[in-house]
Amino acid sequence: MELKKFGHNLDLKGIVIHQLNKNAGDRKVVLKSAKQLITVKDKEKIFIGRLNDSYHKKSNPTYGIFAGTQPAFKETLDTYLINNDLFSFSVAAATLYKATLENTISATGGFLIFTDFVNTDNKNRYMLLLTINNKDGYVVSEKDLTLEDIKNLDLSKVDVACMINLTKWKNVEAGADMEAKTYLSFVRGNKGVSYYFMSFIDCDNKTSNTESSRRLTKSLDAYATEKNYDRVGRITLKNKVYDYCIDCMKNKKEIQLSAISAVINPEDIEAFLQFASSDEYGVSETIKGDKTQLKRIKYIMYHDTKYTVEFDLDLLGKEVVYNVKRQELTFKKLPEALISQIPT
Repeated sequence: MELKKFGHNLDLKGIVIHQLNKNAGDRKVVLKSAKQLITVKDKEKIFIGRLNDSYHKKSNPTYGIFAGTQPAFKETLDTYLINNDLFSFSVAAATLYKATLENTISATGGFLIFTDFVNTDNKNRYMLLLTINNKDGYVVSEKDLTLEDIKNLDLSKVDVACMINLTKWKNVEAGADMEAKTYLSFVRGNKGVSYYFMSFIDCDNKTSNTESSRRLTKSLDAYATEKNYDRVGRITLKNKVYDYCIDCMKNKKEIQLSAISAVINPEDIEAFLQFASSDEYGVSETIKGDKTQLKRIKYIMYHDTKYTVEFDLDLLGKEVVYNVKRQELTFKKLPEALISQIPT
């Protein structure tokens, strides 16, 4: 059952581990390269399957792109996609990481793991890189740089991980996928570790305020549909999220996806977090608010004994116009079905 659950939907093209020995406060780095790729067996499939499963479900990735300031890793990855030599790519990338560590005196070493796989569910190809210090669980054999016990492995033992959607990246570069915007993500470990690791990858959280808010609104609609929310439930859900986001923006606080998830369902605070942070929707742990985009979430609803008024806040300033001074609400472009009911 475990084999079916973890790794059954992944086509592993290869996995390799290198070791970099370095002490904090010392610039000397010793790179111990693997001699070859690890033979992919059930253990390796489970290992990557567990990581892939927990990457989004037990963490909250930040989505971004290659920044373009230090293109060495990106260029090395480009070469790999041409020659498909994973081992050579991993050695070249590990050498680049070694140089990054040498220039960061506070950095420490560890194991650098590379794997290339295709998710057979969405047909996308990924490159996953992660660093692990091996202090907990002894996941990696220091003798031959292969995997040992993986029963207790989780992302809390990973210093930092980066997943690059190679399919989306190439589609974005070719101009074939204008909707994707971002194609890589990273899970932060120790703040210092994530800083120099991100520098090595040259990844940047380039999700704009508009894009960040758009992704949130899209994931909210999809979540409400998947959970079979009725009309009132959908309105209530979206209004709660809107109020939280606007309150954060007014008080200059970060909009946190984990907090939104708790607002939506206090009894299962992980449910929406896992849904929205998946590769499909790509909502980052910290959301940049855009009032114009967020207005699409808010729903105006008023009822008394004389009339009922309901409309999406996104219509305000378009089909619905509000005059603050006169306190008048004007509706434009009325649908024929409504017009037909009004006596003339």
